[in-house]
Amino acid sequence: MAVVSLALFKKHVRADDFADDDEYLQHLLDTAESAVITATNRTQEELAQMGNGHDVPTPIKHAIMMLGAHWYNQRESVSSVQMHAVPDSLQALIKPYRKLTE
Repeated sequence: MAVVSLALFKKHVRADDFADDDEYLQHLLDTAESAVITATNRTQEELAQMGNGHDVPTPIKHAIMMLGAHWYNQRESVSSVQMHAVPDSLQALIKPYRKLTE
């Protein structure tokens, strides 16, 4: 089950007025969802219980969109331009839902 709809993600990356990148955007969305959920050390079902019982919390959804958007805008692992991370923005969204492992 998708945590974030493709339509919402397309609005987030300002690609909602064309369909040429839909397959690629869905790939990024699926990959970001997997990465963010894995980073919490929880299952999607556990996160849904922490939300409203059937949907993951909004900060997790936003973290998925942020990560997918970063990958959409920066398609390679290296850049000729100096990039600066916004301090703790992605981690600030994920950390409250992270389960500590033993």
